[in-house]
Amino acid sequence: MSSEYQHIRYEVRAGVARITLSRPDRLNALGMGPGSSREEIAAALCRADRDDEVGTVLLRAEGRAFCAGGDLTGVPPTETPLDEHLFNEDILRFYAGFRALHKPVVAAVNGLCLGAGLGMLVQCDLVVAADDARFGLIEGRIGQPGASELVPVIGAQWAKFLILTGELIDAETAREIGLALAVVPADRLDARAADLAERIARLPRGGVTLNKACIDAMTDVMGRTAGRLVGRAIDTTTKGMGRFAQAPDGRTFEDILRAEGIEGMKKARDLQFKGAWLEPRARRSDA
Repeated sequence: MSSEYQHIRYEVRAGVARITLSRPDRLNALGMGPGSSREEIAAALCRADRDDEVGTVLLRAEGRAFCAGGDLTGVPPTETPLDEHLFNEDILRFYAGFRALHKPVVAAVNGLCLGAGLGMLVQCDLVVAADDARFGLIEGRIGQPGASELVPVIGAQWAKFLILTGELIDAETAREIGLALAVVPADRLDARAADLAERIARLPRGGVTLNKACIDAMTDVMGRTAGRLVGRAIDTTTKGMGRFAQAPDGRTFEDILRAEGIEGMKKARDLQFKGAWLEPRARRSDA
């Protein structure tokens, strides 16, 4: 791993800046604050955008998960409305770094892509998913926000399903609803995603930049920017309400987390229900 980064790897090859999430022991969960994986990803994106050798960015991950959500280890708990506001502002700045890029970002998703990882994913321009990929917003089951960034990409109904049930969807379902462009065998994910990124990198750079900017501007005037501002304001309130969210046994999830850790919280959460409501895709296709 490059000594410049602790949580990611960075290299440029064939006109593509490859940013690899490299915290497999934490399932590549995104940290916050100085020196965190979020800060390193943001710095690497800026570096790629300034590099004339780079035409495209490829975002990928090591291990068995693309990104299992957010990692708040060492982050002070939010206690006031101002704390909640500043917390959400940090997230918005991170996402804005993706959207500010002049160069397209291709994401290669393997394994789990959850919560904050899913929020990051929808900032990317093109998504290639392995057939073992799974996507979800499980934080909805403990009263937390996370769906606002997904609405312009997958629509209101699927965004509601993901956050209101906390259920995971498979790669083919993600493709069907517009979350992924294509699904490929897991053992071909890196090659297929790199091939797409390298093809784009060979095109006239000015044309790529302006065509991307045109489409991004169209989505903004169609309401994505305004929706983001409104949605995030409500997300701030929802996150503040999260401290009062109760498990079926009446205890708050925050109290359970403090007393029993993440495994205790998962156990309490599983008392809500077990099993998936959404039938396997094969069965739905046969209906």
